[in-house]
Amino acid sequence: MIKTRQQLHQIAELSGKEYKTASFVTDFLKKCNPTSIHTNIGNTGVIAIWESENFDATKNKTIAFRAELDALPIPEPNDFEYKSLHDGVSHKCGHDGHMTILLGVATYLRDNFEKVIKEQNKRVILLFQPAEETGEGALQMLEDEKMKNLDLKIDYFFALHNIPSYEKNLIVCRENTFAAASTGIIIEFEGLTSHAAEPQNGINPALAISELTTFLYFLSENTIKEKQNKDFVLVTVVDAILGETSRKSLDEIAFGVSPAKGRVCATLRSYLNEDLELLSKKTEQKAQELSKKYSLKLKISYTEKFAATTNTKESVRMIKKAAQNLELEYQDKKQPFSWSEDFGQFTERFEGAMFGLGSGKNTPELHHSNYDFPDEITQTGIDMFVELIENVE
Repeated sequence: MIKTRQQLHQIAELSGKEYKTASFVTDFLKKCNPTSIHTNIGNTGVIAIWESENFDATKNKTIAFRAELDALPIPEPNDFEYKSLHDGVSHKCGHDGHMTILLGVATYLRDNFEKVIKEQNKRVILLFQPAEETGEGALQMLEDEKMKNLDLKIDYFFALHNIPSYEKNLIVCRENTFAAASTGIIIEFEGLTSHAAEPQNGINPALAISELTTFLYFLSENTIKEKQNKDFVLVTVVDAILGETSRKSLDEIAFGVSPAKGRVCATLRSYLNEDLELLSKKTEQKAQELSKKYSLKLKISYTEKFAATTNTKESVRMIKKAAQNLELEYQDKKQPFSWSEDFGQFTERFEGAMFGLGSGKNTPELHHSNYDFPDEITQTGIDMFVELIENVE
């Protein structure tokens, strides 16, 4: 499995372009004798199913697990032999490790089909999702007619994520919100250009950009002060541009032109989906107010939308029991993680939960250029999923 993880690491691909990765996963799964394999779901998604001939979804249980196919647009400075072969793209979130864990479960299902699938009459689904990093892949799969036609009546849906800064092999979970909801919002203003010597003859969006940036900077703080939110909220301005965005150097800036265009981009984040809607509404209202105040055209769009990942009570109980059976240390997390996870789209529709798997206190943080998934925790991930399969009632 370590060799498998390293091979996946080498072929790291960006969200929506996981063609080699999906092909690798599919070829591996075929050797594990699933009842059926379904590919190209939601673009590059893969689903493998193990079930008995007599399986009845109305009487027998279906348990599903998810891993992510995509990598990140981060150059890899590591010099190990299995470093990414694709310049500027690497597995800096550990999705190579998550896939490997699921492929380890596939190997277990191959070797224990009679005992687990046939005799206990269970159905197990392994789902490999594209585009998790952009928040698009889960919904793409769920809305794909190929997946809808499978009519998968999933009773329990699980996923894990490795967590640096936690002891290796520690299981971390909590009921309700596990990971935050978030979205990127893009506000674009457009006025009229004019000569820089005659700015009064044009409409420059500089003041609107300035006021909106300041508003967003204090939005979460003011929302909390006014007690309008129900839980954690956070707004981060990630980009603000005035003038032609194609300018790449100071030499290309048109100092003789008062610009017409400007944009502000921010990430809105909260523990509850309803609080995220509140932040979006307040941001849109402010943008519309500034558009009217300065006679500017306005365009608002969203990107990388993540629903909150919400864990159900029963699924968390099953995770805790699995950890206890394996004699693993378990920790109830007091607060949700502030990062977002595309698995929230699945937990909105199915009973399920995500848990954290500690990947080491000295492991570089997720998305750090020096991060590399620690192979020592792979077996623990496999064991947790296998325990969940064997104990589902």
